[in-house]
Amino acid sequence: MSYFGLVWAALWRKPLRTIFTLLSIVVAFMLFGVLQGVNATFNRLVDAGRLDALITVSPNGLLLPLAALPQIEQIPGVATVTYQSGFIGYFRSVGNWVPVYAVDPRNAHLTMLGDFTVPNAELADFNRTRAGALISARLAERLHWKIGDRVPVQALDVPKKDGSSAWTFDIVGIYENKDNPAGLGLVMNYRYFDDQRARDNGTVQFYFEKVADPSKAAEIANAIDGRFVNSANPTHTDTRRGYAQAALSELGDLEFFVDAIIGSAFATLLLLVGCNMMQSFRERIPEFAVMKAMGFPDGALAVLVLGEAALLCIGAAALGLGLISVLLGEAGRVSAGNIPSLSLPWTIVLYGITAAAVIALSSTLPAAWRAKRLSVIDALAVQ
Repeated sequence: MSYFGLVWAALWRKPLRTIFTLLSIVVAFMLFGVLQGVNATFNRLVDAGRLDALITVSPNGLLLPLAALPQIEQIPGVATVTYQSGFIGYFRSVGNWVPVYAVDPRNAHLTMLGDFTVPNAELADFNRTRAGALISARLAERLHWKIGDRVPVQALDVPKKDGSSAWTFDIVGIYENKDNPAGLGLVMNYRYFDDQRARDNGTVQFYFEKVADPSKAAEIANAIDGRFVNSANPTHTDTRRGYAQAALSELGDLEFFVDAIIGSAFATLLLLVGCNMMQSFRERIPEFAVMKAMGFPDGALAVLVLGEAALLCIGAAALGLGLISVLLGEAGRVSAGNIPSLSLPWTIVLYGITAAAVIALSSTLPAAWRAKRLSVIDALAVQ
């Protein structure tokens, strides 16, 4: 019989114990995978934030006047300024959520987060069509919309001047967003939005500025806020990366929480595997004595003990990480774009496999050392 066969047979000597230990390790590494996957996704979104693009909002959560646009354009260092408003609506039933973004068609790219791409011909049609709309590829797939369709969207909190809440759009293009392929979104013409809404006309939710020199972004942001500091509509401006970091910091010290939870799980796992392997070793002391009497080297017995733990831990870790990788990949699709596309980087997978190997070796070293130093006479005396 090969060494692998001996390890496999020893592993299933107590099937119930092995199964429960396996499940414990799988669950622990699924927890590790989901925490690290979410953390990696948040960090990716922060890193994707542009340093040459600023966002201006009201610090009080109020709307900003569109009349502020010319004043922002006059700030030295500001290359381009645009704006955005919008609402949340639904198509036919409240389960079919449709986030609607009202933008200036001339600078639609600047308002959309991530790697926003749309064919130039479709963007030109959007600029020409008053009720035209660009939709995300995921929204088109989910609601079975296509270019040329005329669709109604019921707004939840933005009524029209005619008293209805139904906004009708002509779909003129489909955009892609590689940073969030599962995202939903409908981009409409701000002029159509502002002309038809019943209240808050001439206001926007956000201003977006592109700066000529990213190294001066903070200086330009301060200049924008200084322009409106004593006005009835003060502003708060920061880079897109800064806003992403601020939003992430509101959740707390995510890195600390992730490390604390994972550290606790791995410490518990270390004790669990160590206790099980020592128990397995004590039960098999007579077997090890017989194997030594048959000529197995001392080092070979130590390797068998270590191999048993390594096969169990690494195999269970790979299974847990594989399962959570699939689940994270499906999360964006199942949520219909309500959460960003999640992924488990290969670096995290390799880190998890390495951690499993370290846990296996650390928890089994005492048992492996005793197996190597075992005396045949003393071992045969154990009942």
